[in-house]
Amino acid sequence: MLAAAGHPARFEILQLLVTGPRPIAELQTALGLASPGQLYHHLKTLASAGLVEQPERGVYRVPGHAVFPVLALAAAATDVAERSGTETG
Repeated sequence: MLAAAGHPARFEILQLLVTGPRPIAELQTALGLASPGQLYHHLKTLASAGLVEQPERGVYRVPGHAVFPVLALAAAATDVAERSGTETG
């Protein structure tokens, strides 16, 4: 799970999805990606780790059982960034 969420782009995807489901086009725009191929690769990795799911075609979300772990990861990343003087997300 940590390996999947540890990539900066995947961590940003999780931060976007933890607030609610989003369509692939919205994720692509928010991440500034020219094509969805790279995004699908990251989503596949996150889905394999159980951190995202696809409730309907073209829409992704963080499943209920993964919300707390994702929030804990975000809190830990923010804490580490603040202690080292850098920002996250």
